[in-house]
Amino acid sequence: MRRRITAVALASVAAWAALRLLDLVPPGRAVPLVAGPALLLLAPLTVAADLSARRRTPARATGTVLTCEGEGVEPSGWEYTLTVRFTSADGRDHVITESGRPRRRPADPMAVRYNPSDPARARLDLGTAPAWTAAAALLLIGAVVTWFAAR
Repeated sequence: MRRRITAVALASVAAWAALRLLDLVPPGRAVPLVAGPALLLLAPLTVAADLSARRRTPARATGTVLTCEGEGVEPSGWEYTLTVRFTSADGRDHVITESGRPRRRPADPMAVRYNPSDPARARLDLGTAPAWTAAAALLLIGAVVTWFAAR
């Protein structure tokens, strides 16, 4: 995903530079004309990255929250660090820690996705909603910026 974002960012900078050097658009409109389509391109990449991560971690388990630390930013509350213990299919216990997660109480169940050949690289499973929500936001913002830039 980082390579794709880097590629989109570099393409956006190159497009902005070309527009500015060629004086094809007024100075105030070059950035929106590049940023809008770049955001539109990032939306499907967000969903593709989530799907790719799901393919790499096909197994699921239910873990138990050990600790929940952080201040949290209300109302979203997605600024917590969770430590979760889960048991893989081979019966071994594993502990993972992830930041930027919703608040959970210790002893709460939490879905975990992992690769059976490498359960140490597990991740918390928040479902597909975060990726689709981010993609929808990128599409909306990109469409609005592109529409205003093209006017």
